[in-house]
Amino acid sequence: MRVFIIYLNMLLLSACLLFGCSRRSSNPLLLQADSLLSVRPDSVLAMLDSLSGVEDMPASDRAFYALLWAQALDKAERALLPCDSLLEFALDYDDDLEKAVALLYKGRLLAQMNDEKAAIELNLKALDILKEYPEDTQYRGLIYSALGVWYRNAGLYNKALEVLNLFLSHSSEVIDTAIAYNGISLVYARKDLQDSSIFYQRKAVECALQSKDTNMLITSWHNLSICYVKSNKIDSAMFYAKKVVQNMLQNGKEKYYYNIGDLYIDSEEYDSARYYLEKSLSCDKLKAVSYWSLAGLEAELGNYQSAYHYMDSFVVAQDSFYINAELTEVQHLVYKHQTESRVKDEKLKSHKQMGVIILFSLMVCFLLILIYQYRLNKRDRRYALYKQSLQYTKEKLDVMQQRIEENEFNLTLLREKENQNLDEIDKKEALIAQLKQEKLELCTWLFRQTPIYKKVLSLSGQQKVEKKVK
Repeated sequence: MRVFIIYLNMLLLSACLLFGCSRRSSNPLLLQADSLLSVRPDSVLAMLDSLSGVEDMPASDRAFYALLWAQALDKAERALLPCDSLLEFALDYDDDLEKAVALLYKGRLLAQMNDEKAAIELNLKALDILKEYPEDTQYRGLIYSALGVWYRNAGLYNKALEVLNLFLSHSSEVIDTAIAYNGISLVYARKDLQDSSIFYQRKAVECALQSKDTNMLITSWHNLSICYVKSNKIDSAMFYAKKVVQNMLQNGKEKYYYNIGDLYIDSEEYDSARYYLEKSLSCDKLKAVSYWSLAGLEAELGNYQSAYHYMDSFVVAQDSFYINAELTEVQHLVYKHQTESRVKDEKLKSHKQMGVIILFSLMVCFLLILIYQYRLNKRDRRYALYKQSLQYTKEKLDVMQQRIEENEFNLTLLREKENQNLDEIDKKEALIAQLKQEKLELCTWLFRQTPIYKKVLSLSGQQKVEKKVK
C-alpha cells in the first residue's frame, strides 16, 4: 500500500510537469502578432524584433515566437536565414503541429540555400505529421505548393502535377486556386506543352481577378506573357507585358521592362527595345542579361563599338554576380556555423533545465515519502500505547477480581464463626462494595474504549441533532 501511494504521487507530479510544458502560449504580444500576421507581416517583424528576453521565455512561447518569425519573414518575401536557430529549437519542441510548421519553413530555408532535396524531405515529413490533423488545410496547401515548385525544378514534372492538383483540391480560397493554376501552368511550360500552359495560366488570371490580389494578378499576367512568347504569339505577349507595367506601382517595374524590351526586339522595333532594356538595367538581378541583349541589339544594327561596350559591361556584371554568389555561400556557411553553435547551446541549456526539474521532482518525492513515513510511525506509536493501556487495565482487573474472591472467602469464614465481630463484617462488606464499584467503573471505561461503544455514541449524537432540527 505504501509503495502504491508513493508511485501515485510521483505519477501525479510528472503529469503536472508535462501538462505545464505542453500549454499553448499565453503571451499577449505573441498573440497580437499572430492576429496581424496575415495582413501586416512587416509590422509583425518589427514587433517581434522589439521583444526582449526571448531566451528566458517558456519553451512553448519560444517555439511560438520562432514560427511567427519565420512566417512573417516568408510573407514579407525576405530570406529565412536569420531565424534558422529558432527553427531548430521549434523542431525539438514536443507539439506535433508546431513541429510540422517548423519543418515546412526549415525546408523553405534550405531551398533558399539551394538544397531543394533536403527541403523536399523535410516537407514530406511535415505531411506525414499533418495526417494526424485532417482539419488543417492551410499548412498542407503551403507544402503542396512548395513541393510543386521543387519537383518542377528537379525535372519531376508528373510528381509536380500530382502535388499541385492535391493543392488545388485542398484550396478553400480563390487566391490559393490561382496559385495552384499558376504552378500547373509553369510545369506544362517546362514540358513544352504551351497550349496547356496557356490554358491554366488564363485560369490563374481569372482567379486572381476574382481574388483582387494585385501581386497575384501581376504575376499571372507576366507568366501568361511568357507563355505567349514561347508560342510565338508576340502581340498577345506584348499586351499582357504592358498590362503588368501599367498596373504596377513605380517600385518594382524595372524587373518587367526586360520582357517588353525583348518583345520589341522580336518585333524589330529596336528603338523601343533599347529604351526598355536600358530601363531594366536598374534591376540588379537582370543587369547581366539586359547588357547581353543590348550587346546583341547593337551588333544587329552594326553599332559594334556600343555592342563592345555592352558586352564589356555584361562581363563585369556577370563577374559581380558570381562574386555575390560566392559571398552568399560564405554567409550561408557562417550562418550554418552560428546556427549549430546556438543549437548546441540551446540543447545544453535545455538539458540543464531538465536536470533541475528532475532534481526538484526527486526532492519533492523524497519529502512526500518522509512525511508519509512520519505519519505511519506516529500512528504505530499511538497504537502501541493503546495496546499497552489495554494490557495494563486487564492485569489490574485480574488483580481486583482475585482480591474480591479472597475477601468473599474471608467473609464466608467470618460468617461461619458465631462470635465474629459485627464491625469487622461491616467493614469487609463495605470494602467489597467499594471494590465492586471500582470494578464496574473500570469495566465501563474499558467498554467505552471499544469501537462498538464509539459507534453507538456517534449514532446517539446524530439522533439528538435530528430531534432538535425537527
